[in-house]
Amino acid sequence: MPRRFCAICGKILDDNDPHFGMCLNCYLKEHPLFELIDKISFKVCLDCGSYTRKEEWIEPKKNQIFSIIEEAIYRFLLKSYLKENNIDFFLLPNESSFIYSSKDLLISCDLTIHGTLKNDIKIKHQQTIKINLNYELCKNCSNLRGGTYFLSIMQLRVKDKTQFDLIKKILDGTNELVEKIFEKDSKQYIVKIEDQKNGVDLYLSTNELMNYIISFLRTNYHFILKRSKKLVGRDTQKGRGIYRLKTLIKFLPIKKKDIVSIENNNYIVENITRNKIVLRNKKNTKLIKDYSYFFNNKNYFLKKNLEDV
Repeated sequence: MPRRFCAICGKILDDNDPHFGMCLNCYLKEHPLFELIDKISFKVCLDCGSYTRKEEWIEPKKNQIFSIIEEAIYRFLLKSYLKENNIDFFLLPNESSFIYSSKDLLISCDLTIHGTLKNDIKIKHQQTIKINLNYELCKNCSNLRGGTYFLSIMQLRVKDKTQFDLIKKILDGTNELVEKIFEKDSKQYIVKIEDQKNGVDLYLSTNELMNYIISFLRTNYHFILKRSKKLVGRDTQKGRGIYRLKTLIKFLPIKKKDIVSIENNNYIVENITRNKIVLRNKKNTKLIKDYSYFFNNKNYFLKKNLEDV
């Protein structure tokens, strides 16, 4: 059988060479395993490490610069190859190429991307690209630093100053809840708290956070809730309005086993359901009232001792 030679380098060909007229090395030069752009730029948030090339900020799995670079390259450059799932990639930064800003921020580096065809270590390719990093604050961190942006308001109210201890207890529990949520999602936080005559106003970063707090309060307290909303802008990306939600929460001024005098009759608070209060007197007479009765009616007052019943 006559010998075959590579048309590019002249090397003798054998049965393992992938193309009739080329050796493996020349074939891979002519048909590389992958081809990428020579350089790429993207933004990195100074505070949280989120990154973006356009408008949508992506929160990294690890807030460490080389992990962020690797994650961004996989997302922005290698995504199409990863979909085919036939190449194993390995990324190696070239330390000699690192350029830092006056604030010791890495702003430029070279990154060598190695790729190997799965199940065939002979077929491989590598390419070095230039990475340029631009630092700024993402929208969320900018809002967090400014302390002025909010999407919802929660108005927590009690009937009078005798319940201020309740407000303090509620705030302590709410702050603890929000801190745990913020650890998982930095977009969720209390922007500010303002004292009011019979309670406080909580200014919240998202409408979602307001729903988390309401769910927490429902499991621990009884109250009347009223909602309203106001159009404050438009989300051009999603093509819909942005609404600022306001929720008024008025906490029930009585609790289970309290003594209540209504029309000169004394009742013990036997049970409190989601919207009703069940009362019972010494004669075992049951009386049921809506929550609204204890906010709108002044013809009742609380007793201090069971002996008064």
